[in-house]
Amino acid sequence: MPFPRKIKVIVFPSFIWPALALLALPLLAFVALASPLSGPVALYYGSPLKGTTVALDPGHGGIDSGAHFESTMLEKEIVLEIGLELRRLLEQAGARVMITREIDEELSYHFPDGSMARHRRDIRGRARLINASQAHLLISLHINTIYDSSVRGPIAFYVPEKSESKTLAMAIHKNINPLFSADAKAGQLVHQHPQESSAYFILNETDMPGILLEIGFLTNPDDRLLLGKKSFRKKIARAIFLGIVDYIYGDTEPEEPAP
Repeated sequence: MPFPRKIKVIVFPSFIWPALALLALPLLAFVALASPLSGPVALYYGSPLKGTTVALDPGHGGIDSGAHFESTMLEKEIVLEIGLELRRLLEQAGARVMITREIDEELSYHFPDGSMARHRRDIRGRARLINASQAHLLISLHINTIYDSSVRGPIAFYVPEKSESKTLAMAIHKNINPLFSADAKAGQLVHQHPQESSAYFILNETDMPGILLEIGFLTNPDDRLLLGKKSFRKKIARAIFLGIVDYIYGDTEPEEPAP
């Protein structure tokens, strides 16, 4: 079984990278050659995402908990934690990040229209914030549920009319899929491919390439176990970050046909 290619992103302050590069490159070359399991390594230094603006939208918030498992796991809390960690990684790499919420709140107050229900104002408020940011790309974070508990894994939805959105979705999937497929069990449907959808207001009403990422299924016990771990949430944020790097640097391989 071939091992998935790994991309290592190492960010150095620009004023020290020449000396560090001279010291580190021989060591990295030795590791790459010495290990037959090592894939190509891309080394980024300084601020590889400088000049890039990313919009992050952790879904739900406030009185809207989103998907939930009993009262112990709430979508709004999990996606916020992942979103804040993802922001940290992006800013560390030099990107400018606009995140729609930093705390447990809903965003209807950004679209004050008394004729609309709160949920409709919330989603419109998010779109308003995202468009105002003039971001180069959008990641909207959610968690899925379904009646079939055997279904698991991430799904990146994109609007088919935006070709760059599909490229972004593929880059995210390439990096996040291994986190879920490594322990797949017989009989489970583990999603591995992005999906077209024109059903999401947040994707239709924003100007930039974007995806709505359903990170996993709270209705699946294996996904639920993973999503309940803070260490795994950090892995999710890191995988999304690497997917964004792949997208920015054009390092997205063609999508394999779905079985």
